Amino acid sequence: MGIHYENTKIHWNYFLALEKDFELLSRYIEFSEENNNTFSIELARIIMSSSQEVDVIMKNICALLGKNNAENINHYRTVIKENLSDLINIEVFISRFGMRSIPWLNWNEENKNPIWWKANNKIKHERTNHFQKANLKNAFNALGALLIVNLYFYKLEKENKYNKDIDWKDITYELNSRDLFMKLDDKYYHQRVFY
Repeated sequence: MGIHYENTKIHWNYFLALEKDFELLSRYIEFSEENNNTFSIELARIIMSSSQEVDVIMKNICALLGKNNAENINHYRTVIKENLSDLINIEVFISRFGMRSIPWLNWNEENKNPIWWKANNKIKHERTNHFQKANLKNAFNALGALLIVNLYFYKLEKENKYNKDIDWKDITYELNSRDLFMKLDDKYYHQRVFY
């Protein structure tokens, strides 16, 4: 008997794999403010992988918005600020460790690219001199940014497919995101996620 396969959500599955790797690190690095600057090879991998996936998904988001010429983070910033400005102010949480942050806030406050994005570029291109930027704070923000863009991508994709607004709660339910290590505010979920 053959196996039947349906289309999978490859971007979401990639996020889940990175998130699981990040959660595992909490066994070795206490997720606390005192360790924000703790850096490692594994944190570098999470930052670079998350940032690369953010780039891929942002390009897809821009295409779904009809902006097919968006090719880099500066283009994405313009498109997002004009079309999805609420994305910039979304806060991510890891309630287990009392962590919260707004990964895209630099786009709103300073019209500059996020610190974690700049850190990714330094780690990627000048690792010898900037390896310390592969730290817990930047990894948390890069992964949080990836969570946000994933949710936006799947929401826009579904809205384009059905030509109607889709509730955030339905998107997070469909992605089974209630049990994630990293979450958004309760208003994005059918059931309360913070206790």
